[in-house]
Amino acid sequence: MEDITTNITNDNGDQQILKRTTSKVPIKLTIRYKTQTFPVDCDLFDTLKDLKEKIDKITDVDPQVQKLVNKSITSVKHDDITTTLKDLNITDGQTLLLVGATRSEILSTTQGNVNTSGNKDSVDDHTSSTNKKESLCKQTKHEKVLKAGKPDNVQVGIRNRHDPLPQSIDGLYMSMLNHSAKKARLTFKLELDELWINTAETTKKIPMTHIRNIVDEAIEGHEGYSIVGFQTGTTENSIIWLYWCPSQYVKSIRREILSDH
Repeated sequence: MEDITTNITNDNGDQQILKRTTSKVPIKLTIRYKTQTFPVDCDLFDTLKDLKEKIDKITDVDPQVQKLVNKSITSVKHDDITTTLKDLNITDGQTLLLVGATRSEILSTTQGNVNTSGNKDSVDDHTSSTNKKESLCKQTKHEKVLKAGKPDNVQVGIRNRHDPLPQSIDGLYMSMLNHSAKKARLTFKLELDELWINTAETTKKIPMTHIRNIVDEAIEGHEGYSIVGFQTGTTENSIIWLYWCPSQYVKSIRREILSDH
């Protein structure tokens, strides 16, 4: 066993020296991406950065957009540069779920958005600008739900705080399209890479890769709670709205689903 010294530059331009221990403990992991699986040969002391670079070569998913789903990885704060597979208790033979778009998919989406934007006329631009200025809480469809008050089983909401992602969130209202709001529970099935929204009548299972964007806004007068919208299509009609989400979880929700930091 030996130490390797690595120089890195931080955001301020200063050089930092990192010591990394190397070993001869080869392990093999399985990466599950969409409908495919890929074997990856690693070392127990490889960092997450090392692993993501190997995954990049076989999937064309940029390390910066890669999200690896595994109980050890998603439950602990980590730095890709310094955190090793050993630190995360990852062992030989484990399967990791990869979430993220390939470079070609990102390029295709970007080009599509540019073409769509080019077809909009000035009236559309004006309407969009007007809608952006109006807060969600003041829009009629949301105001109606909020006036009904909090669900009786709402969880405690805390403003200006960022808590880890819980397994589930109770005490929500859900609405989509023109349907009336229903009491709901939000459950994060990280091992399946799915978001489950449970109501008394049904369970809606949404693959996290189908969520294009997340819209959120603190509820006026109740800043410990937020409106959160999950957009699964290209139009506003595809947004699934959840009300009275405790604000302390919003950042974690965005990070897990969109890999926001």
